Amino acid sequence: MTQPFQWQGRTDGETQEHLRIHQVINKHTPAKFALIGFASDEGVRRNKGRQGAKAGPDAIRHQLAGLPIHQPLAIKDVGTIRCDDGNLEAAQRRLSDQLIALLADNQKPIVLGGGHEVAFASFQGLFDYVEQHQAGKTIGIINFDAHFDLREAPVATSGTPFLQSAMLCQQHQRSFKYLCLGIADHGNTKILFDTADTLGCQYIRDKELAYSKLPQAIEKIKKFIDEVEYLYVTVDLDVFSAAIAPGVSAPAPKGISTEIFDELFAIIKSSQKIAVFDIAECNPEFDIDNHTAKLAAYLIYQYLF
Repeated sequence: MTQPFQWQGRTDGETQEHLRIHQVINKHTPAKFALIGFASDEGVRRNKGRQGAKAGPDAIRHQLAGLPIHQPLAIKDVGTIRCDDGNLEAAQRRLSDQLIALLADNQKPIVLGGGHEVAFASFQGLFDYVEQHQAGKTIGIINFDAHFDLREAPVATSGTPFLQSAMLCQQHQRSFKYLCLGIADHGNTKILFDTADTLGCQYIRDKELAYSKLPQAIEKIKKFIDEVEYLYVTVDLDVFSAAIAPGVSAPAPKGISTEIFDELFAIIKSSQKIAVFDIAECNPEFDIDNHTAKLAAYLIYQYLF
């Protein structure tokens, strides 16, 4: 773990109606929410994407710091796990172990990426926690993403996390339940669609996430949620258009709107089944005026409140 991030920002007063996140973080024990960074773009490098997501966690924290508090919030920052030596697998295991500990302490982890290789670590942590404490309970993955990330490769990358998750489930004879929202036809090869179908994955294309088709999407999401006890929800920021999320590994020419995301996420959140939530692919090196980091902070804000 790295040295703690210095939470600071504008202060308008110390009474409840003036408070911002930087004024309340790390002030409550126990905390309901726990932020943890995953500073890695090793998976992106292996996947031949553009690097820079390693700086994502602190960029998101900077944008979170000044957001206002409208109701009491118990949240802490437990630091950042870094992958500086190229050993992605060891870093993923460290994150998974930290998540197991947080979940066992009845806290809700929010993981700040980092490349989407964070997803396997997040899922593995929740999977191992459930196996250790509530074996037999079913986990569902909801991934907001333009890409399936079901690639087959000799080593783990940012493109393999959900195939790794499927293999982990198979090893333990558990069901693999995966719903991907925002899939782009132009962002996935046919073999990835074939793999998704073979594994029994569910998906909704970006072009189907329009207001005219929203009732069908909502029905599908609700049915998926009803079939699981726990949810791991992950947002790859490239699910949004490059116009609003330029700072990602693979910018999207189309993507879904924040309005559609808000509607879908509100339904997912209302299930009260989210156990782990993460944000991936925030890449400050290619961001414009912090648009993508601000978007990531906004998404986390929707989860907190």
